[in-house]
Amino acid sequence: MEVAWYADFLALADTGKFTAAAGLRDCSQSALSRRIRLLEKRLGVTLVDRQSTPVRLTAAGDALLPTAMELVRLAHECEQSVKVIDRPLTFASLHTLACNFFPQWISRYTSTGHPLYTRIDTGHKTTENYYMALMSGRCDFILFYRDEESERYFRREDFEVLSLGHDELYWVGTPPLARDCLKGQGAIPWLTYSRSAQLHALSRDQVSRHPQPQRLKRVFEATVSEALKPMVAMGHGIACMPHSMVATLIEDGSLVRLYPDMPSEHLEIILVRWLGNQDAPADAFWQSLSAAPGPINPFFV
Repeated sequence: MEVAWYADFLALADTGKFTAAAGLRDCSQSALSRRIRLLEKRLGVTLVDRQSTPVRLTAAGDALLPTAMELVRLAHECEQSVKVIDRPLTFASLHTLACNFFPQWISRYTSTGHPLYTRIDTGHKTTENYYMALMSGRCDFILFYRDEESERYFRREDFEVLSLGHDELYWVGTPPLARDCLKGQGAIPWLTYSRSAQLHALSRDQVSRHPQPQRLKRVFEATVSEALKPMVAMGHGIACMPHSMVATLIEDGSLVRLYPDMPSEHLEIILVRWLGNQDAPADAFWQSLSAAPGPINPFFV
Protein backbone atom coordinates (compact mmCIF):
# COMPACT_ATOMS: atom_id res chain seq x y z
CA MET A 1 0.00 0.00 0.00
CA GLU A 2 1.38 3.42 -1.01
CA VAL A 3 0.39 6.09 1.49
CA ALA A 4 1.38 8.71 -1.09
CA TRP A 5 -1.50 7.59 -3.32
CA TYR A 6 -3.96 8.42 -0.54
CA ALA A 7 -2.30 11.82 -0.06
CA ASP A 8 -2.78 12.40 -3.82
CA PHE A 9 -6.43 11.45 -3.47
CA LEU A 10 -6.90 13.91 -0.58
CA ALA A 11 -5.27 16.71 -2.57
CA LEU A 12 -7.62 16.06 -5.50
CA ALA A 13 -10.64 15.88 -3.19
CA ASP A 14 -9.60 19.21 -1.66
CA THR A 15 -8.99 21.12 -4.89
CA GLY A 16 -11.30 19.42 -7.40
CA LYS A 17 -8.68 19.88 -10.13
CA PHE A 18 -5.82 17.65 -11.23
CA THR A 19 -3.54 20.61 -11.98
CA ALA A 20 -4.08 22.20 -8.57
CA ALA A 21 -3.72 18.88 -6.78
CA ALA A 22 -0.47 18.20 -8.64
CA GLY A 23 0.80 21.59 -7.47
CA LEU A 24 0.01 20.71 -3.86
CA ARG A 25 1.75 17.39 -4.23
CA ASP A 26 4.74 18.89 -6.07
CA CYS A 27 4.47 16.57 -9.05
CA SER A 28 3.28 16.65 -12.65
CA GLN A 29 -0.40 16.37 -13.50
CA SER A 30 0.23 13.15 -15.43
CA ALA A 31 2.05 11.58 -12.47
CA LEU A 32 -0.76 12.43 -10.08
CA SER A 33 -3.41 11.17 -12.51
CA ARG A 34 -1.50 7.91 -12.92
CA ARG A 35 -1.26 7.35 -9.16
CA ILE A 36 -4.99 8.05 -8.70
CA ARG A 37 -5.74 5.34 -11.31
CA LEU A 38 -3.35 2.94 -9.55
CA LEU A 39 -5.21 3.55 -6.27
CA GLU A 40 -8.54 2.92 -7.95
CA LYS A 41 -7.17 -0.28 -9.45
CA ARG A 42 -5.88 -1.41 -6.06
CA LEU A 43 -9.25 -0.77 -4.39
CA GLY A 44 -11.33 -2.00 -7.33
CA VAL A 45 -13.55 1.07 -7.44
CA THR A 46 -13.81 4.45 -9.20
CA LEU A 47 -13.06 7.22 -6.75
CA VAL A 48 -13.60 10.36 -8.85
CA ASP A 49 -16.01 11.45 -11.58
CA ARG A 50 -13.65 12.77 -14.27
CA GLN A 51 -16.51 14.03 -16.46
CA SER A 52 -17.53 16.76 -14.04
CA THR A 53 -15.82 20.10 -13.59
CA PRO A 54 -14.56 20.48 -10.97
CA VAL A 55 -13.84 16.79 -10.35
CA ARG A 56 -16.27 15.24 -7.89
CA LEU A 57 -15.90 12.24 -5.66
CA THR A 58 -18.01 9.18 -6.35
CA ALA A 59 -19.90 7.43 -3.57
CA ALA A 60 -16.85 5.20 -3.08
CA GLY A 61 -14.63 8.30 -2.93
CA ASP A 62 -16.86 9.89 -0.29
CA ALA A 63 -16.72 6.67 1.75
CA LEU A 64 -12.93 6.54 1.50
CA LEU A 65 -12.30 10.19 2.39
CA PRO A 66 -12.36 10.08 6.24
CA THR A 67 -10.32 6.88 6.40
CA ALA A 68 -7.77 8.25 3.92
CA MET A 69 -7.40 11.39 6.03
CA GLU A 70 -6.74 9.32 9.14
CA LEU A 71 -4.30 7.07 7.28
CA VAL A 72 -2.24 9.99 6.00
CA ARG A 73 -2.28 11.64 9.42
CA LEU A 74 -1.03 8.49 11.13
CA ALA A 75 1.66 8.01 8.49
CA HIS A 76 2.88 11.54 9.14
CA GLU A 77 2.96 10.90 12.90
CA CYS A 78 4.94 7.70 12.33
CA GLU A 79 7.53 9.59 10.33
CA GLN A 80 7.85 12.30 12.98
CA SER A 81 8.09 9.84 15.86
CA VAL A 82 11.29 8.25 14.57
CA LYS A 83 13.05 11.49 13.69
CA VAL A 84 15.58 12.33 16.36
CA ILE A 85 14.89 16.01 16.88
CA ASP A 86 16.68 17.36 19.94
CA ARG A 87 16.74 14.06 21.85
CA PRO A 88 17.08 14.53 25.64
CA LEU A 89 19.73 12.95 27.82
CA THR A 90 17.66 10.51 29.86
CA PHE A 91 18.46 9.60 33.46
CA ALA A 92 16.78 6.64 35.15
CA SER A 93 16.82 7.81 38.74
CA LEU A 94 15.63 7.06 42.22
CA HIS A 95 12.78 9.39 43.07
CA THR A 96 14.72 10.69 46.08
CA LEU A 97 17.74 11.67 43.99
CA ALA A 98 15.58 13.09 41.21
CA CYS A 99 13.97 15.50 43.67
CA ASN A 100 16.83 16.34 46.02
CA PHE A 101 20.09 15.78 44.20
CA PHE A 102 19.58 16.10 40.44
CA PRO A 103 18.40 19.75 40.20
CA GLN A 104 21.43 21.19 41.94
CA TRP A 105 23.89 18.77 40.37
CA ILE A 106 22.74 19.26 36.77
CA SER A 107 22.83 23.04 37.26
CA ARG A 108 26.60 22.83 36.97
CA TYR A 109 26.28 21.67 33.36
CA THR A 110 23.38 23.71 32.02
CA SER A 111 22.47 27.39 31.85
CA THR A 112 19.88 29.72 30.36
CA GLY A 113 22.25 30.62 27.55
CA HIS A 114 23.30 27.04 26.88
CA PRO A 115 20.46 24.81 28.09
CA LEU A 116 21.03 21.07 28.31
CA TYR A 117 17.95 19.05 27.33
CA THR A 118 17.51 16.37 30.00
CA ARG A 119 14.81 13.94 31.13
CA ILE A 120 14.31 12.08 34.42
CA ASP A 121 12.56 8.69 34.57
CA THR A 122 11.70 7.50 38.09
CA GLY A 123 9.49 4.60 37.07
CA HIS A 124 11.96 1.76 37.70
CA LYS A 125 11.42 -0.29 40.86
CA THR A 126 14.45 -2.62 41.08
CA THR A 127 18.16 -2.52 40.30
CA GLU A 128 17.57 -5.08 37.56
CA ASN A 129 14.98 -2.82 35.95
CA TYR A 130 17.41 0.08 35.98
CA TYR A 131 20.02 -1.88 34.09
CA MET A 132 17.49 -3.32 31.65
CA ALA A 133 16.43 0.26 30.82
CA LEU A 134 20.06 1.25 30.36
CA MET A 135 20.92 -1.66 28.05
CA SER A 136 17.71 -1.34 26.03
CA GLY A 137 18.39 2.32 25.27
CA ARG A 138 15.43 3.65 27.24
CA CYS A 139 17.84 5.73 29.27
CA ASP A 140 21.42 6.97 28.89
CA PHE A 141 22.42 6.91 32.56
CA ILE A 142 21.41 5.47 35.91
CA LEU A 143 21.42 7.77 38.92
CA PHE A 144 21.10 5.98 42.24
CA TYR A 145 22.81 4.90 45.45
CA ARG A 146 25.54 2.30 45.37
CA ASP A 147 24.43 -0.91 47.10
CA GLU A 148 25.31 -4.59 47.31
CA GLU A 149 22.94 -5.56 44.52
CA SER A 150 24.60 -3.19 42.07
CA GLU A 151 28.14 -4.37 42.85
CA ARG A 152 27.98 -7.20 40.30
CA TYR A 153 27.58 -4.66 37.52
CA PHE A 154 30.68 -2.75 38.60
CA ARG A 155 32.82 -5.79 37.84
CA ARG A 156 31.65 -5.92 34.23
CA GLU A 157 33.80 -4.31 31.58
CA ASP A 158 30.83 -2.92 29.61
CA PHE A 159 29.75 -0.51 32.39
CA GLU A 160 31.37 2.64 33.71
CA VAL A 161 30.62 4.27 37.06
CA LEU A 162 31.24 7.78 38.37
CA SER A 163 30.93 8.74 42.01
CA LEU A 164 29.00 12.03 42.21
CA GLY A 165 28.92 12.59 45.94
CA HIS A 166 27.73 11.24 49.26
CA ASP A 167 24.70 11.42 51.49
CA GLU A 168 23.92 10.16 54.99
CA LEU A 169 20.96 8.13 56.23
CA TYR A 170 19.81 8.42 59.85
CA TRP A 171 16.77 8.40 62.14
CA VAL A 172 14.69 11.58 62.38
CA GLY A 173 11.48 12.65 64.09
CA THR A 174 9.69 15.65 65.54
CA PRO A 175 10.93 17.04 68.89
CA PRO A 176 7.92 15.57 70.82
CA LEU A 177 8.57 12.13 69.33
CA ALA A 178 12.27 12.48 70.08
CA ARG A 179 11.44 13.03 73.78
CA ASP A 180 9.11 10.03 73.75
CA CYS A 181 11.78 7.86 72.18
CA LEU A 182 14.21 8.87 74.91
CA LYS A 183 11.97 8.73 77.97
CA GLY A 184 8.85 6.75 77.04
CA GLN A 185 8.22 3.02 77.20
CA GLY A 186 5.35 2.61 74.74
CA ALA A 187 5.36 1.73 71.06
CA ILE A 188 7.22 4.06 68.71
CA PRO A 189 5.36 4.68 65.42
CA TRP A 190 7.68 3.70 62.57
CA LEU A 191 7.44 5.03 59.03
CA THR A 192 9.34 2.87 56.59
CA TYR A 193 10.02 2.05 52.93
CA SER A 194 8.28 -0.60 50.89
CA ARG A 195 10.40 -3.66 50.15
CA SER A 196 10.73 -2.70 46.48
CA ALA A 197 12.43 0.61 47.38
CA GLN A 198 16.24 0.75 47.32
CA LEU A 199 16.25 2.73 50.58
CA HIS A 200 14.47 -0.19 52.27
CA ALA A 201 17.60 -2.29 51.89
CA LEU A 202 19.93 0.60 52.62
CA SER A 203 18.17 1.38 55.91
CA ARG A 204 18.38 -2.16 57.32
CA ASP A 205 21.54 -1.47 59.30
CA GLN A 206 19.98 1.61 60.87
CA VAL A 207 16.95 -0.45 61.89
CA SER A 208 19.17 -3.21 63.30
CA ARG A 209 21.09 -0.62 65.37
CA HIS A 210 17.95 0.84 66.94
CA PRO A 211 18.46 0.82 70.73
CA GLN A 212 14.92 -0.46 71.41
CA PRO A 213 13.78 -2.41 68.31
CA GLN A 214 10.98 -4.07 70.31
CA ARG A 215 9.28 -0.68 70.61
CA LEU A 216 9.13 -0.05 66.86
CA LYS A 217 5.61 -0.39 65.45
CA ARG A 218 5.24 -0.08 61.68
CA VAL A 219 2.39 2.33 60.93
CA PHE A 220 3.14 3.52 57.39
CA GLU A 221 5.25 2.54 54.39
CA ALA A 222 5.92 4.13 51.02
CA THR A 223 7.88 3.38 47.86
CA VAL A 224 9.50 6.84 47.81
CA SER A 225 11.02 8.94 50.56
CA GLU A 226 9.15 12.03 49.32
CA ALA A 227 6.00 10.38 50.66
CA LEU A 228 7.64 9.70 54.03
CA LYS A 229 8.93 13.23 54.48
CA PRO A 230 5.59 15.01 55.16
CA MET A 231 4.44 12.13 57.36
CA VAL A 232 7.57 12.49 59.50
CA ALA A 233 7.26 16.29 59.57
CA MET A 234 3.64 16.04 60.76
CA GLY A 235 4.61 13.78 63.64
CA HIS A 236 3.10 10.52 62.43
CA GLY A 237 6.24 8.59 63.30
CA ILE A 238 10.01 8.33 63.06
CA ALA A 239 11.90 7.25 59.94
CA CYS A 240 15.34 6.73 58.41
CA MET A 241 15.78 9.61 55.96
CA PRO A 242 18.60 10.87 53.73
CA HIS A 243 20.23 14.02 55.09
CA SER A 244 19.67 15.82 51.77
CA MET A 245 15.91 15.49 52.27
CA VAL A 246 15.61 16.64 55.86
CA ALA A 247 18.51 19.10 56.32
CA THR A 248 16.31 22.20 56.05
CA LEU A 249 13.70 20.74 58.42
CA ILE A 250 16.42 20.02 60.96
CA GLU A 251 17.82 23.53 60.58
CA ASP A 252 14.44 25.16 61.29
CA GLY A 253 13.74 22.84 64.22
CA SER A 254 10.81 20.96 62.67
CA LEU A 255 12.75 17.70 62.91
CA VAL A 256 15.66 16.48 65.01
CA ARG A 257 18.16 13.75 64.45
CA LEU A 258 17.44 10.83 66.76
CA TYR A 259 20.08 8.69 68.46
CA PRO A 260 22.97 11.04 67.59
CA ASP A 261 25.52 8.57 68.98
CA MET A 262 24.43 5.97 66.43
CA PRO A 263 26.62 5.95 63.28
CA SER A 264 24.76 7.16 60.22
CA GLU A 265 24.58 5.10 57.05
CA HIS A 266 27.01 6.30 54.39
CA LEU A 267 25.39 6.53 50.94
CA GLU A 268 27.42 6.94 47.77
CA ILE A 269 25.62 8.61 44.86
CA ILE A 270 26.68 7.13 41.54
CA LEU A 271 26.08 7.64 37.83
CA VAL A 272 26.32 4.57 35.58
CA ARG A 273 26.51 4.25 31.82
CA TRP A 274 26.59 1.26 29.46
CA LEU A 275 29.41 1.34 26.91
CA GLY A 276 27.08 -0.14 24.30
CA ASN A 277 25.24 3.18 24.12
CA GLN A 278 26.43 4.78 20.88
CA ASP A 279 24.67 8.11 21.40
CA ALA A 280 27.23 10.85 20.72
CA PRO A 281 25.70 13.56 22.99
CA ALA A 282 25.50 11.08 25.88
CA ASP A 283 29.15 10.14 25.38
CA ALA A 284 30.18 13.80 25.18
CA PHE A 285 28.36 14.55 28.43
CA TRP A 286 30.04 11.61 30.15
CA GLN A 287 33.46 12.72 28.96
CA SER A 288 32.83 16.23 30.30
CA LEU A 289 31.94 14.74 33.69
CA SER A 290 35.03 12.54 33.73
CA ALA A 291 37.28 15.48 32.88
CA ALA A 292 35.79 17.86 35.44
CA PRO A 293 38.38 18.95 38.04
CA GLY A 294 37.73 18.42 41.73
CA PRO A 295 34.65 16.78 43.30
CA ILE A 296 31.77 16.39 40.88
CA ASN A 297 29.25 17.60 43.44
CA PRO A 298 30.86 19.24 46.47
CA PHE A 299 27.51 19.96 48.18
CA PHE A 300 26.91 16.26 48.74
CA VAL A 301 30.44 15.32 49.78
